[in-house]
Amino acid sequence: MSQLDPKESNPILDFALNYEYPPYKDQTGTDKVVAFGDASHKCPIYVEQRPPCNDACPAGNDIRAWLTTVQQIETKKLSKEEVYRMLWNEVSKTQPLPAVCGRVCPNPCEGGCNRNEKEGSVSINAFERWLGDYAILNGFDHEKLTDDVRPETIAVVGSGPAGLSCAFQLARRGYKVTIFEAFKETGGMLRYGIPPYRLPRNIIDAEVAAIERMGVEIRCNTVIGKDISLDELKEKYDAVYLAIGAHKGIRLGLEGEDAPNVMTGAEFLNRVHSGEKVDVGDQVVVIGGGDTAIDAARVSLRLGADKVTILYRRTRNEMPAIDPEIEEALEENVDIQFLTAPIGIVSENGRAVAVKCQRMELGEPDKSGRRRPVAIEGSEFEVPCSILIPSISQEPEWLDAERYISGRDWLKPKKDWSLEDGVFAGGDAVNLGLVCGAIGDGRKAAESIHAKFTGEFPPLEEKKVIKAKDMSLEYYEDAERSERGHLAPEVRVKDGLETEIDQGITEEQFIKEAHRCMSCGLCFDCRQCVSFCPHGTIKRYKDNPVGEVMYTKYSECEGCHLCQLICPCGYIQMGGAEGL
Repeated sequence: MSQLDPKESNPILDFALNYEYPPYKDQTGTDKVVAFGDASHKCPIYVEQRPPCNDACPAGNDIRAWLTTVQQIETKKLSKEEVYRMLWNEVSKTQPLPAVCGRVCPNPCEGGCNRNEKEGSVSINAFERWLGDYAILNGFDHEKLTDDVRPETIAVVGSGPAGLSCAFQLARRGYKVTIFEAFKETGGMLRYGIPPYRLPRNIIDAEVAAIERMGVEIRCNTVIGKDISLDELKEKYDAVYLAIGAHKGIRLGLEGEDAPNVMTGAEFLNRVHSGEKVDVGDQVVVIGGGDTAIDAARVSLRLGADKVTILYRRTRNEMPAIDPEIEEALEENVDIQFLTAPIGIVSENGRAVAVKCQRMELGEPDKSGRRRPVAIEGSEFEVPCSILIPSISQEPEWLDAERYISGRDWLKPKKDWSLEDGVFAGGDAVNLGLVCGAIGDGRKAAESIHAKFTGEFPPLEEKKVIKAKDMSLEYYEDAERSERGHLAPEVRVKDGLETEIDQGITEEQFIKEAHRCMSCGLCFDCRQCVSFCPHGTIKRYKDNPVGEVMYTKYSECEGCHLCQLICPCGYIQMGGAEGL
């Protein structure tokens, strides 16, 4: 295990280095004097490290704190209701949309979880959803950081996850925030891109309402550049945050795609989710391999299509869509034809009736890191269609924001998320990404806006990420991972767009998953070090929270390293001159 850098500020290390230790007798009865700086003597130092789940979360959530908070139902003998309220306050520091993210986030945090080295990661995403739903059911409100009202006013353009997150974080700090939304309802791509069978609309409404209760004003049906200019916003407000999203689908560039039955995936989903009746016919062809393509295909099934085909020019391994969504599409009998690329559109009477295709094979990797598709000569064929839905990518619609770009460039903010003095940007308009990433963008921009007015910057966290190899995994008992319940394919397609497929986890599973957390890199009060210390030099604080539990009587420590060896979570390191 690596050692600490003595140049880094650490109160415990500073104390140990400067303390004048009294003499003590070793196990043989010989008088000794502790010299902490000697290479021959090392004492335990308690060093919090960054868990990989936190490190992998684009929203910046302290997932370890979430999970270990629930563990206090037993460790602190608190009631469930007390702990759930404590957990909610912890979650809402960085996450205003837990019930939303608990449904649509592809959970990169779980990929980093050290529990993968045992029987599987903690079900963090399902845990998050359960808490979000519980908060909605019980009417939980977010806590503000201050009761003071600041004089500055902020305009946020867009009520998608980035805009909502930025507005929320600023409202927590006492700012008066107004969100301007172009559509008639809030949520951005959460509402107009993601189908309700994945994300029920009442969930979006409830979590947006909680943000509004923080004092955030939302004005829908207001298009910046049409109803009000960006210059007017800059004049009226002290700062502006652009979170305009990327709602414009990219076209194929093929002759015939201006037909009325050819529309991009973004346009198709927007029409359907806006309540417009879209006739998909009996044979739908979708082009692309991302989440929008999968959503468009599955929505088409629910609108009555007999056959839905997805054409994707690479293989399943390269498909960027969320894996569970691909699996569910296949369960619903969506036909995914891999290594197939469109090369033309067959039209009759002004409508697309088929797609000309060509078989592909994978060559060398391109700049994305994925192997480049190469056409196989003489492999052309046609796929008939009643509607064609290209879903290859999306881009922002700029309007007034075009002053910050050139050509087809996207918004490119500086490190502090500013485009110019007083104007900031984030979310999909900067880079297409995950909902949790957009939430993280909004929070970071809010912190920069707050720093602009106060000079208060968030502290930099430079903790080492702890890996499974630095822990004692054998301490933790095997515990089977809790999986969500799902509706059967034949039921969910028949029930249409509104019936939610993912049934989540139970309260019992929620608590169980919290206890599966290994508290990587932070004391969770297992008391192994206290029990195994041969001289009783490690003591336990009373009534301190988890993470500030143990201390060492350095004057009696002989540096045997046993506490470090048996510490399950890797919180204890040995400090001394050697290796420091």
